[in-house]
Amino acid sequence: MNRKFNTIMLFSSLMMMMTMGLTPAVTVSAQETAGNNPSDIWSNAYVNSEFPWGGNEVEQFTQYHTYETVKSRMMRLAADNPEIMTFHEGLNGGLNARGEVTTADNYEGWYYGHETPWVKITGNVQGGDYNEFNGDTGNYPDRPDVMIVGNHHAREWMSYEVPMMVLETIAHYYNQPPTDNDGDGRLDEDPWGDADGDGQLDDDGDCLSLAEEFQDSNGDGDKCNAGDLGVDEDFSEQKWITDLVNQREIYLIPLLNTDGVRYDHEVWVADNCDGGEAWENGCATSGWRKNLRDNTVTGVTPIPDLDEEVDPSCDGVDLNRNYQYEWGAPLGATGPLFPGMCYADGPNNDVYNGPVDTTDQDEDGRLNEDHVDGKDDDGDGLLDEDWLGGNSEPETKFIQDMTEMNDDDGDGASDYKATLTYHSYSELVLYPWGHCTNCQSPDHDQLMYHGSMMAEMTDYANLQSSDLYPTSGDFCDWHYGVHGSYCYTMEIGTAFHQHPDDIAHIAVRNLGVAFYMAEIADNPRERADLDLANITKNQKLQTPSKVNIPESGPIPIEMCVSDQFNIDFKHENSHIMYRMVKPSRMQSDYGPAQWHTTEWNHVGFERVEGVDCELLYGAGNGSLIRAEVPVSDSETGLLHYKAMVSTLGGTKKVPYPTDSSYEVLNIDYRAPYGGAFTSLALFGIIAAMVWGGLGVCLRLMLNDEQTLAAGQIAEEHASKEAGS
Repeated sequence: MNRKFNTIMLFSSLMMMMTMGLTPAVTVSAQETAGNNPSDIWSNAYVNSEFPWGGNEVEQFTQYHTYETVKSRMMRLAADNPEIMTFHEGLNGGLNARGEVTTADNYEGWYYGHETPWVKITGNVQGGDYNEFNGDTGNYPDRPDVMIVGNHHAREWMSYEVPMMVLETIAHYYNQPPTDNDGDGRLDEDPWGDADGDGQLDDDGDCLSLAEEFQDSNGDGDKCNAGDLGVDEDFSEQKWITDLVNQREIYLIPLLNTDGVRYDHEVWVADNCDGGEAWENGCATSGWRKNLRDNTVTGVTPIPDLDEEVDPSCDGVDLNRNYQYEWGAPLGATGPLFPGMCYADGPNNDVYNGPVDTTDQDEDGRLNEDHVDGKDDDGDGLLDEDWLGGNSEPETKFIQDMTEMNDDDGDGASDYKATLTYHSYSELVLYPWGHCTNCQSPDHDQLMYHGSMMAEMTDYANLQSSDLYPTSGDFCDWHYGVHGSYCYTMEIGTAFHQHPDDIAHIAVRNLGVAFYMAEIADNPRERADLDLANITKNQKLQTPSKVNIPESGPIPIEMCVSDQFNIDFKHENSHIMYRMVKPSRMQSDYGPAQWHTTEWNHVGFERVEGVDCELLYGAGNGSLIRAEVPVSDSETGLLHYKAMVSTLGGTKKVPYPTDSSYEVLNIDYRAPYGGAFTSLALFGIIAAMVWGGLGVCLRLMLNDEQTLAAGQIAEEHASKEAGS
């Protein structure tokens, strides 16, 4: 019986082999059910706002950093991530862009003597060119630069917490696979902003699925809005972290005003808050604002400051009134009645803009005749060469020289096309101009557009800076007016000394803004123009169902682009990225996370001449471009592909699909089995194996029957003999 059973099993196995290819695969997906309680749909860590990098209360953003902890944490993260980060303090100095010789000492705070700490972030930061003046490596002419600055004003503690959150996020997520940030079992489903354009920031609807009592986790009165749990919580680590770090140079300066921050933390709070914390006893909306310039010892004031202590009634300069562009205009700043005196508007003038300059920069015998406003005020053919004042402080001089000595491509202009500065408070996005009322910049519409995108992410109001109140000598007017950088001021939070319970959710609410600024840093004006005209939105990459796989040769993948996009056909700038993967049975459920380490290749686009294509959303016809993806006829598996397209104007590598995911195309075996004779021979071999196997099985079965019959006859014969 065992032999018969084995024969039947062999026969069954052969039949299964013959029919295996005809059996359809069945995929079972779990149906998610949304609950009304946060713990039902998210991980406990996410519900409790526990950040994945761990650490103490400061690193978890439940307590404030100090100058010391900011610096030490920056050093730690740079040391732990040497492939993308380097830590610096101040600048080396040398001959700057204005012909002045400086040393590292020129960038130290007046009172405590600290240099401003900063981190350079870019892929392969140890490579590239070395900037001797600034002291950083990782300078690449083809990588756009972005500057992000916190804490011009000492009492605005949240203004350095947000950049520190940016730093922690980059350090943790760089080069990591797609991550389920909220523990709901999905990946990258809720990026920053209103990605699907439905008017809701909660793109995946998980916050909206909660009972109302859980929908306002940050307590600001707005349900399922910016900063609430379940809103913009699952961004693409590939697009927003890894790709941006590899394609940009990010200069992160969390704490510019080192002197002022120490004084506010260590002295002002103790002297003014009646023994309470900085956010108690009326101190939440007050504090020390300026740096610690000694305004009583100038050579003009008749009474010297003998004890050299900080005089809170007089000392300090408002750093965000000390930049040179339109410095001294009587708008939102107070100039000195006499050089070195801060009593122009009474004691402790918070917006004192610094001393008048007393140097004849162009040595023409005249003083301050051509201040920084983009005009040749004295008609001598030189521009802004003899300024009235501004950039007099170590901190603003640091920003000036870092900006003007950062010229990787050697074109004589600063490389920063995008700059961002954090302040508090008021929940606003501000853009230039700030120094004039009833005026608009040449880039007003474009500046307003990017501001609106960041306002959407944060649910803040988007304003021209002077619409809040006019200012002169501020960071953004200088960066935009002198260097053409698209510059934004984020007024975050609702207090100067915000309660520690608010640190984490305000930082998370503002996190996406820094990465948005990094993205647009290649050409912010062109990006705004393309988006305002819906050009990038209307372009489309061919989906797998539309790809025509030829019987042999490379696989053509097409894209329809607008003629207004002005595509750059250099293969390194516009291309299809692709990779072939071959999942095994155990890998059949692999997704973006599991394939993360598989290397991408790329192949360039070519224009298909004389062929139009239809753009999305009824936008008319565009140009058809095609990339021939080299896939061998004998390869089988899954082809992952996505597109990156750039413009001749400098907009770099716009991704399609726009969420930086990828398309998946199934590739079957396409190679022929040879000529007619080879095919017939192969068929004969297969037929012989199959039918021969069946013949063996049948013979074994017949032999078994014959053997069984013979055995029965023998038994009957033996029985008869025994009975006779």
